[in-house]
Amino acid sequence: MKKILTAIAFCAAILATNSTVQAQSGKQCIPIGGTALGQFFDGGSQVIGSMAGTWNATNGKVVSQKETATGLVLGMEHVFSTSMGGVVRTRDNVELTAVPGKKDTYMLELAYNVVETFGHLKGYTGTFYSFGLLKMASGEALVRYSGELCK
Repeated sequence: MKKILTAIAFCAAILATNSTVQAQSGKQCIPIGGTALGQFFDGGSQVIGSMAGTWNATNGKVVSQKETATGLVLGMEHVFSTSMGGVVRTRDNVELTAVPGKKDTYMLELAYNVVETFGHLKGYTGTFYSFGLLKMASGEALVRYSGELCK
């Protein structure tokens, strides 16, 4: 029983320390995470996504495209929304790396840089990340995203 109480006290001390550090720094952070199924359309220049987790929907547009030795880099702008009316607008570069042996299939990696927030997310800033696969022939993308936003 003494070991259990010691463990509980230790966990409480860690939580208190984390809360104190957060309060001292004046930062309030929220975790970001989930999955998305995106569909590119309009010749590959637009994307909409159904999402699970923090975001419930996204739309994006390709603003630039550059071929690389291993695939493509797409300059994009995204807008993400929550079920509580929060909205985040980002600018980002999507790195697409061709998957060997899989025609028109790319590994997708990107960092979403927050440039504007609205609703209950007003004032939050930061970067969150995603990775996944994009099938160019069908325009489908499946990604996992994670990170945090702070204010």
